[in-house]
Amino acid sequence: MCRTLVNPRQGALFKAVIAAAAGDPETAESLHGFYAVRVEEWAPCVREALARGEVPAGTDPHEVIRAVSAPLYYRFLTTALPLDDTAADRSAAAAAAAARAGAYVQEV
Repeated sequence: MCRTLVNPRQGALFKAVIAAAAGDPETAESLHGFYAVRVEEWAPCVREALARGEVPAGTDPHEVIRAVSAPLYYRFLTTALPLDDTAADRSAAAAAAAARAGAYVQEV
């Protein structure tokens, strides 16, 4: 994800689409669909962790993936700080620790 966001062309495109989505419902719907697909593509990583018992039963894979992504997008959109391996590793480690602690267990 970091490589995509720091790519001069793709990063600028993401910023433009996100900005457009803030004011246009049709663009927002398309953006939501795009991210729903991306989150689902990464969800198997969390499902595998569930199967290995590394996170509590009931952990929502989609919420864990969003938790990995959110700090990176926040940094990308609101600061001039670099998006690098350190930022990506920190984001993944924080989401993993929260998942292990049960922060993303679905309420039933």
